[in-house]
Amino acid sequence: MASGLSKPTVLSNAPRSILGEGPVWLPESGVLYWVDILGDRVHSYRLSDGLVNSIKVGPYPSCVMPNDDGNLVVTIKDKVILINPRDGSVIRTLATVNEGTNNRFNDCKCDPMGRLVAGTMDMGERNPTGSLYVLDSGGLRRILGSVTISNGIAWSSDGSVMYYIDSPTRRVTVFKYNKGEGALEGVIGYIDLSSFPGVPDGMTIDSEGYLWVALYGGGRVLRINSINRSVVDQVELPAQYTTSCTFGGGDLRTLFITTATDRSRQSSGPDGYVFSLSLNVKGTVVNKCRF
Repeated sequence: MASGLSKPTVLSNAPRSILGEGPVWLPESGVLYWVDILGDRVHSYRLSDGLVNSIKVGPYPSCVMPNDDGNLVVTIKDKVILINPRDGSVIRTLATVNEGTNNRFNDCKCDPMGRLVAGTMDMGERNPTGSLYVLDSGGLRRILGSVTISNGIAWSSDGSVMYYIDSPTRRVTVFKYNKGEGALEGVIGYIDLSSFPGVPDGMTIDSEGYLWVALYGGGRVLRINSINRSVVDQVELPAQYTTSCTFGGGDLRTLFITTATDRSRQSSGPDGYVFSLSLNVKGTVVNKCRF
């Protein structure tokens, strides 16, 4: 399939990650946040002048989301914490899971009602010992089990459908979502991506309802029609380990893509950096956590 999209370029002056993940754009400040899971860092990049800030937090910071009060919700190995974005100080621990030493938190998103939906994974990437949780003012509760590598999460514009990736399945599962209760209400269908190289990782959704899915090991991001579940376009990158993506920029027409370093070799290439490209389609603003 030939892509009509422009080629992505490395975000100038942004730091390189060992395992870059979870990009999120904050429109009110014009800042892009992302994590380096293996580097124990939360990075930020102000688009207007390229100002970079890096906060050491960990172990395994796997996701960062904005909170209503201007602080950041971060998942680390077995905890959800609230941190001050200026100095990285931990304000408080919001939740703790006990899944054993072989598991850790991975991707997360805030749902349309401001709950945090966060999943865990087997660090050996083999066993379905992970889960998907919802965190709100009432605490942490599990909404899905038997997960191996919990990854991308997105919702339809009305919040009635949740798209979810457990990476080894090589598909996107489409759930009916009760946004009033923060609960899954059964599988609607699947989007099979097994014919593409790599495994599906992080994901976002644009203003037209199309999903954008990064393929880890596939060096690309797919654009998917969420209605007929077909792949309509793709962005190819000069970095094999594409991990996630989000829309940002002043008009939400810039796609930011995180990548991981190829740890199998000494690389002087662009892997591990954040890429960006301008698109004709507008993205969506991420939901903030409301607790």
